[in-house]
Amino acid sequence: MLRRTLLSAALLLGVVTGWTTAAVDQGEETRNTAGSSKDASSAATSAKTAAELKEAEGRPAVPRNPRVLFITKKGCERCARDLTRLRRPNGDFAGMQAVGWKIGEGPENHLQIVDREAVPDFVVQLEIKEYPTVVCISDGEIVRSFKEGCTTPLDAWTFGFLLKGKDERPPGSIPEAARVESTGSYRLRGNHWSVDGDWNPTRATVISHLRGPNHGSQVAAGYEIEKWSYEELRSLHDDLHEKYPDGGAVYNGGSSSDSGNSNPATSYRKFKG
Repeated sequence: MLRRTLLSAALLLGVVTGWTTAAVDQGEETRNTAGSSKDASSAATSAKTAAELKEAEGRPAVPRNPRVLFITKKGCERCARDLTRLRRPNGDFAGMQAVGWKIGEGPENHLQIVDREAVPDFVVQLEIKEYPTVVCISDGEIVRSFKEGCTTPLDAWTFGFLLKGKDERPPGSIPEAARVESTGSYRLRGNHWSVDGDWNPTRATVISHLRGPNHGSQVAAGYEIEKWSYEELRSLHDDLHEKYPDGGAVYNGGSSSDSGNSNPATSYRKFKG
């Protein structure tokens, strides 16, 4: 009786062991199959990602509108000097990039550094004679330009004005003295607007334009603009557009205490008036 019981127990143990081994083998096989499927899926995903990246690299960059062009010229010492200053550690470019600016040679950047040979149409339109030249463009048109040498340096604040059309420079942040002719009749500024689409108008053209139908009623009666310097005339024209873009009251601020800080127009449309 005891022998029969022991035999039955042995047989039962064998069956249970067989089931357990089969279950372990089946589980291991399932895990191996799942792992192989996961590896295959990961490999397929990696291959797809690599293909997409390769395809993206082959596509031309989408131009950013608006964007600022920093136009240089090969062999231009001043261009190299300005870029070295702007690129120095903790300099203007570093501060701009820290707040989200993209700066580089491609059109997808907020600030695109480009040689004049790559933008011949703008060079002709602006009649550029000195480099670097900095302009803001949108949809292939110039909307703002900059000329250094007045009371506005080429720095992060100027790049911000060119891109956004809004002067955010803190008052009193420019300690340098004006380096252009002035009669003291009108406070000077930079970032000039065009005159009927001309970015480099003559003094006579500016006077005629200010006395013409577009601005004649806006110029104060006491202004003897025929005696003003070229930069004073351009500054008055800029303020008339930025303070009264749709026409309006005569601007009577001749002194720095009256004129204060202008609030440039925020639109990117090209002023031709």
